[in-house]
Amino acid sequence: MLDTAINSDLSPRERFLERVAAQGRAFAVSGEQGLARVASHSARGHESTLLWSTRAEAESWAPLVATNSRIKELSLNALVVDVLPGLAKLDRYVSVDWGRDTQAPDFDPSDLAERLRLASLDAFVRRAKAEGRVWTLEDTYGPAMLVSQIRSGQLYLPAWAERDAAEARIEGPWHQMEIMEIPLTYFIEQKLTWLAENGFLVGPDPIGGAATLELTPEDLRARFVT
Repeated sequence: MLDTAINSDLSPRERFLERVAAQGRAFAVSGEQGLARVASHSARGHESTLLWSTRAEAESWAPLVATNSRIKELSLNALVVDVLPGLAKLDRYVSVDWGRDTQAPDFDPSDLAERLRLASLDAFVRRAKAEGRVWTLEDTYGPAMLVSQIRSGQLYLPAWAERDAAEARIEGPWHQMEIMEIPLTYFIEQKLTWLAENGFLVGPDPIGGAATLELTPEDLRARFVT
């Protein structure tokens, strides 16, 4: 896992995005009224749900923002796929790392979800470059592929920057898959070329379902060389 120390010059939202994407989770406070929330600074009459990028900060504010409070850890997948879309349906906003500045602006949950997906992609590229490898799953028939949620009739290759994340997917229909370590140079020069030639996409650190960013091999290659 990458060091999650964050540049202090980043804005509160950028700091939150970078840390949550790197560690794969965020934290909320749950109480008798559900997830803790305050009056929105962006829209009069609306509420803003509170999220933190560290457990310690969530714990420090928990007694002040909820009755019978407890810390709720939210995976990146749960945050993007369930929590933020749910808040959007409730017409709520989101305040990130609340408490450092209780008057800081809050954010539209749909926008925050999209930015988390992009931050996750940036984290994948940084981790893969740092480790010099990526991980996929494969059996005797070839690599594990998933059906595209955004492009009808296409498949995409899920690829992970960490072995543990890939290993966690060895279940169900993939229970006999094996983890494949692919050197980054080979992945960029050979694997992405093979995907492009066969009309496949690639899903870096897939979040799940339609929330996964599906890229063309050329797009992902460009992110590695910039």
